[in-house]
Amino acid sequence: MLQPRVRPRIALLPTGHKIYWGQFPNLRAMGTKMYEKLLAGLEQFGDVISPGLVDTYESAVEAAKLLSACDADILLIFPFGYTTGTMIVPVVRAMNVPIRILNAHEDSSYDYKSADTELYLHHEGACCVPEYSGTLVSLGRKFRVITGHFAQARFWEEIRRDCLGTAAAKAFSRCRFGVIGNTYTNMTDMPTDEHRVLKATGQLLARPEVEEIEEAWKRVTDGQVGDMYRQFREFYDVDETVTDEHMYESARVAVAFDEVVRRHGIDAFGFYWWGEKPYMTELRAQSALAVSRLAALGIPGVTEGDVKTAMAMKILDLLGGGGMFLEFFSSDFDENFILVGHDGPSNVNVAKGKPVLQNLTVHHGKTGEGLGIDFNMAEGPCTLLNLTQFGTEKTFKLIYTVGEVVSGDILNIGNPNCRVRVKKPIHEFFDDWCRQGPGHHTALGVGDFSREIEAFAERMDFACVRV
Repeated sequence: MLQPRVRPRIALLPTGHKIYWGQFPNLRAMGTKMYEKLLAGLEQFGDVISPGLVDTYESAVEAAKLLSACDADILLIFPFGYTTGTMIVPVVRAMNVPIRILNAHEDSSYDYKSADTELYLHHEGACCVPEYSGTLVSLGRKFRVITGHFAQARFWEEIRRDCLGTAAAKAFSRCRFGVIGNTYTNMTDMPTDEHRVLKATGQLLARPEVEEIEEAWKRVTDGQVGDMYRQFREFYDVDETVTDEHMYESARVAVAFDEVVRRHGIDAFGFYWWGEKPYMTELRAQSALAVSRLAALGIPGVTEGDVKTAMAMKILDLLGGGGMFLEFFSSDFDENFILVGHDGPSNVNVAKGKPVLQNLTVHHGKTGEGLGIDFNMAEGPCTLLNLTQFGTEKTFKLIYTVGEVVSGDILNIGNPNCRVRVKKPIHEFFDDWCRQGPGHHTALGVGDFSREIEAFAERMDFACVRV
């Protein structure tokens, strides 16, 4: 079962109004008890750092020192009741992370007729939310307000998804992306502006030489091949077109890719080369199992040198969606779906059932022959995500839509493909999608990651468009 690869680190700022404590003896304890319930809920999915109650400007300054040094992914602000806006200013100014105001309470309602002032003040957190919001707008900070009570699953899901998206962004910003070889000849959407990568991650693309794969392939030992061969035999359903020679060669290539990718500390990559020498062509043509294995381990690789789609797959992988490499195959206007898929490496984590291997004597549009991986995908919600450098002044732009993998006949061509039904009519979807400037490859994640992607883009300062 797919799971997120990151655990959010959450800064939690509880706020109160000190003057109330002397007037209403039980009020602070009531708020603290509610805060502890919130804390317990957040700790179900994240690591929480909190300075405790901030109820004066001086304590807010001390809280800023603690929280600014805690490497948090997101800041949650939780007022016990009404508090002045200055309670949040020092922390907000000290932290450059996404902000969420929790307009929340342990109670869904209370008995107004019998309530005294103390009980009314215990429920008055909503009063300062507009003041907090205006303060954040004045300071030029983006934020969202999450409203609800503690018994609402929707309330916790909104917090969890925002925290997960920002945690994935921090992990992504520390990734090293790479290209082995070149981009596919004359594909205008494959080249990547490395200065955009530098801005997003602090590093240029890693560029291992193709000869590094070749030399690693030459020094693979029989023991390494045998171990990798056994892994592949156990994991895949192998059909009669696949020989032991095919499997051993794919295993050898897998050991070589693993060595080079790990030597360079690469977290996602594109790769491609045509090859002058026949064995170099076959080395690339036999790479599907090697690169699919790395994708399953959280290091997605993409053929045709498309590092941008590998980066999109990495985002979905961090979020727990896997990330399948695809392009649009065709539009079915009779049944209102888009057929999607791609040849070469894939992410077998998104497979329904055991993936199948067969030998493909032709890889369309490419030289050489090699094993093809095929599998079905489970029906249900999915997210299509494209990372592009076109049409934005930001570092990158994320284009995404939420659709559904639906059942029905698909192609039997030795490569995974599936039916995706999007919410818009197909003719509107294609016009809206393409006008955003995407590349022709896209990543598919298992599940609806709309909120996580929006939070991710907020943290990375990427443009983000939902189609």
